[in-house]
Amino acid sequence: MIYRKRGHVVRWENGTLLRVTESGAAREEGALFECWPERRAGFSPPLPWEGDGLKPVLRFHTERLIVTRGYAEHEYGDNRWTEETHRFHASLVHHHLRALVDREEDFEPIASALQRAESEREAPNHLRLAPNVTAAVLPFLKQARQTAGGVDGYGNPVTETSASFYRPSYRLRPVHMPFNLGIEHGVTAIDEDLPRAVALLAPAGGLTLRVLIEDRQAVYPATISVTKIEAVARERVWYPYGAGSFGAEMML
Repeated sequence: MIYRKRGHVVRWENGTLLRVTESGAAREEGALFECWPERRAGFSPPLPWEGDGLKPVLRFHTERLIVTRGYAEHEYGDNRWTEETHRFHASLVHHHLRALVDREEDFEPIASALQRAESEREAPNHLRLAPNVTAAVLPFLKQARQTAGGVDGYGNPVTETSASFYRPSYRLRPVHMPFNLGIEHGVTAIDEDLPRAVALLAPAGGLTLRVLIEDRQAVYPATISVTKIEAVARERVWYPYGAGSFGAEMML
């Protein structure tokens, strides 16, 4: 069968507004994968966004700021579905530290903490991880599981047990990947008095990572290893890592 996609993206990058409209198709037959651009008429995406709403963010110095709004229509066999995407990514720099932000609502608290950062310290034995930190860690945790919601790259419903395939572009073959990663724990109570890792510091990835820690009035970078998890809160926040990751306050 042939997969078809047409979409439109508005991308605001470091002060430049870009608009891209494209359509294409792809086919898989065993080991063969091929794709090609395809003109299709009658497409008018509902995307009036012009970068408005960014003023609160722009008052902070950012090394990189990328905001996108996207709309796409997909077709695979009898499956038809639409998709709207809202993405936010910022890189904030303070002296030698670089903090990564992937949700607009996290921007101000992380920027404020970064401006108060002191010198490197050893991480405390017990601490909390903010949802944005947890979400980035989930793809590396064996305890993380796919949760139900939405459809995969073939238009099939994503369930807790389905084999789901992620298709980031019509130009790429879908890859087997869990969607909507989440994690549950028998203990959900979080000690709010513990220091809290509020942001990822570059480079990020894996179960050993550098974070920015808030400990009452002190803010400092430290390296942590996510090993024994003591509790995971019930409230979840979605982040665009891989095919989606639900971060939750976590206690180590």
